[in-house]
Amino acid sequence: METKRLILKKFSDYYRTAKITVPAIAQREFGVGGFAKKIESRHIAFQNDEMLRNYLVQDTPLYISHSIAYYEFPSATPMEKKNWGGADLIFDLDVHAGIFLTPEEIEKVKGDAIALKEDFLVSDFGISPKQIRTVFSGNRGFHLHVPDQDYRGLGGDARREISDYVSATGLDYRTFFTKEEVGRGAFMISGPRETDWGYRGRFYRRVERMLRSEPQKIHRRLKKEGEMANFLSGMREGIWSRTSIKDIIERLGVVWEGMPIGSIDVDTGVTIDTKRLIRVPGTLHGSSGLCAMEVKDVEKFEPYRDAAVLGKEPMRIRALQPVAEQEFLGETMEKISKGAEAEAPASYALCLALKGAAELTP
Repeated sequence: METKRLILKKFSDYYRTAKITVPAIAQREFGVGGFAKKIESRHIAFQNDEMLRNYLVQDTPLYISHSIAYYEFPSATPMEKKNWGGADLIFDLDVHAGIFLTPEEIEKVKGDAIALKEDFLVSDFGISPKQIRTVFSGNRGFHLHVPDQDYRGLGGDARREISDYVSATGLDYRTFFTKEEVGRGAFMISGPRETDWGYRGRFYRRVERMLRSEPQKIHRRLKKEGEMANFLSGMREGIWSRTSIKDIIERLGVVWEGMPIGSIDVDTGVTIDTKRLIRVPGTLHGSSGLCAMEVKDVEKFEPYRDAAVLGKEPMRIRALQPVAEQEFLGETMEKISKGAEAEAPASYALCLALKGAAELTP
């Protein structure tokens, strides 16, 4: 009980000065949770940001989320009476971790967030970067919010198509090519061009890169300067049969296998659900005490430094399990044996307590 009391006090103190802005707040439904569940009650509404902040200070939930949807009557029940008026397009990127994300897991999910925004949403879908809000989830990944009007009216099926495209679900590179007989058993194979966008363009550039660096991976014959030059000149015209290698399309499988197209682990369930609740940016995550903050530069973002907003005030803890050495707040936190007591900065102590790895002591 003492641990819970101290956690809620720290959360409340944070919200007294926190600046939290929810776009179109009066049209959003909110859901809150505590120590038992992440969503214990919903159908809550606020008229403005100040009302929300007062609620966070006084009632202090561990978790608070808002609807991705816009409603005429956000607090109405049942759901049909809310009068749905569209929803933001949302992507949830997570990695599954232990108490803390490893440096490798952090880099993986950061890379996915950057690729999702730049390679897909901006490059392939033409969404303005200003219409994409990248938010650290507060625990294990990122949420990308797209409030673009062009996407608000999309239903679940259309959103699933977008999610499937991003994760390359069911995509086969061989569908990029068409084969046409030109006489006497000869065939012309048409395929991607350098100027193609999307997966076709990515595949073209990947093939070209491998031809210039490791052509033998495709076929040893391509190490011959004339053979490779001939093939490359055909590629630029969209003709992939300008080679003596008869099974060239099958040989290109090695390029496809090496493309990181399916590595963006988007939670499709979040993207397709037009009535989903998502963590309120600027609020604390009840499983870590870290801030679900908007991130302007994902590359430079360090979650255990930049999102640790509960301060460095010393707090006493007792480890409930072995805690390994961990980088936090720009410092190295020493390992703690199970049952041992230690003093730790507030942000770190609260993170351990919320993850069930420690309890706070007087």
